[in-house]
Amino acid sequence: MKSFYAATTLVLLMLPINAQIVHPATETPASCAPSMGLSFVCGLDQPEDLLQVGAGKWVVASGMGEHGGIFLIDSEAKTAKRLFTGQKKPDARMYPGCEAPDVAAFNSHGIALIPAKVPGTYMLYSVTHTPFESIHVFALDARGAEPAVTWIGCVKEPADFKANSVTATRDGTILIDVQFHGGKTDFISGNVTGGVWQWTPAAKTLTLLPGTELQGNNGIEISKDEKEFYVAVSGTQTVAIYDRADTSKPARVVRTPWYNLDNIHWSGDRLIAAGMMADEPSCGGTRKQMQDAHADMNCHRGWVAGQLDPTTMQWNILAYGEPNPAFGGIATALVIGKTLWISSFQMDRAAYRPLPGAH
Repeated sequence: MKSFYAATTLVLLMLPINAQIVHPATETPASCAPSMGLSFVCGLDQPEDLLQVGAGKWVVASGMGEHGGIFLIDSEAKTAKRLFTGQKKPDARMYPGCEAPDVAAFNSHGIALIPAKVPGTYMLYSVTHTPFESIHVFALDARGAEPAVTWIGCVKEPADFKANSVTATRDGTILIDVQFHGGKTDFISGNVTGGVWQWTPAAKTLTLLPGTELQGNNGIEISKDEKEFYVAVSGTQTVAIYDRADTSKPARVVRTPWYNLDNIHWSGDRLIAAGMMADEPSCGGTRKQMQDAHADMNCHRGWVAGQLDPTTMQWNILAYGEPNPAFGGIATALVIGKTLWISSFQMDRAAYRPLPGAH
């Protein structure tokens, strides 16, 4: 960490994360040309979350915008297309009382990709806000020339839930990280606004996991052995790690004083959390200062992608950047080969750049 601070003192002075209280309209810069070291795959719609399919070239991207949905990125060709186009095979026994989404009105926020029993197949989970709050569930088959998805059901949530992210176990248990519920919205001021709810195939009901109510529950991920889960907490700029056997309090917590965490995901064997810098002079300072001044909370900020060791709770900075007029709202980062991919909750594109130090 000393080398990071030494190398970035000037950047940090120039260079925090969105409250995600509102979803902005998709920003569409005039050009898709590279900008400030970042190249882009355009034609997306607020791709807040990115997940690599297995170890191959395909990336699943969410779409939070009015014309969002679920997209597929070819990381080699640097192209994108809509992945979910309406295919459905409902499993009413597992997911009763659900309707398939209208492709024209469907959007996706946080997503999770869990290996299924058959090699090359996965369960894909999507946080969805339109037309109702829910987790939509898809079967993804990556054994062909390119992945294909089929909708199989959903888990409806109360209308006052505003979930941000989702993860799941191989037995179908779903963990939903709800950022806002009960009308609460202001975690920037230090208020508890969310929590983690669990749904199991047996009970088929949502249950709050006690002790997971935090100041802006944001990203969530599960450990490789499924014994723990990790919550990125925007309000406190921390990752809270919980033992699934006892969630009364976090088993471990680590803070990131220099950037506001958004999503956290496994990328191969790397546990990566991304987000935007915590104090951005060009945007008016910290999120609290901006909120008090009624400033634009979607102002483009500097960004960081960091790798966390969940055992030692040590950070390794993978990359960082100054505010970029062509790319804001950084939320997720993943590594494919020698390339770092970065998502955005407000742009019409995903970004990529060489991974620093990769040879």
